[in-house]
Amino acid sequence: MKGFEFSEHIATSPQEVFKVISNPTEATKFLDNIKESKKLTEGPIAAGSTFRETRIVSGKEASADLLVNAYEPDTHVSISTEAEGIKVAYDYRLSPEDGGTRLKWVCELESNGLRKMMLPMVAAIMKKEDGDHLQKLKAYLEKE
Repeated sequence: MKGFEFSEHIATSPQEVFKVISNPTEATKFLDNIKESKKLTEGPIAAGSTFRETRIVSGKEASADLLVNAYEPDTHVSISTEAEGIKVAYDYRLSPEDGGTRLKWVCELESNGLRKMMLPMVAAIMKKEDGDHLQKLKAYLEKE
């Protein structure tokens, strides 16, 4: 497994943080590189829900389907995607802390064969592209 991990304190409740991070359509409100995100499945968001996200990556538009793997209200959500033989999973864990929320975010990348050798490079690119994700989320939620 390759990837990275970040943690951030957000001065709002775990319920408010979870409401935003568990719904990929919310990302367009605080992440500049996400141009569109739409829910593909019917019903409320739950494990198994899917979304299609369009973002700008290295100056180019790219779309990916996202799958909600875990959905535990106010405590844990995991969302993954797969592209060109590389699976990316974003795992968010929330816990109450100092009147707000401690949000731990882990990105894990997996692959097989020759693509496995590319994981450190892909992880570095993703960390550069998404590394400020939690700071932008914090600014957005604390401004509300």
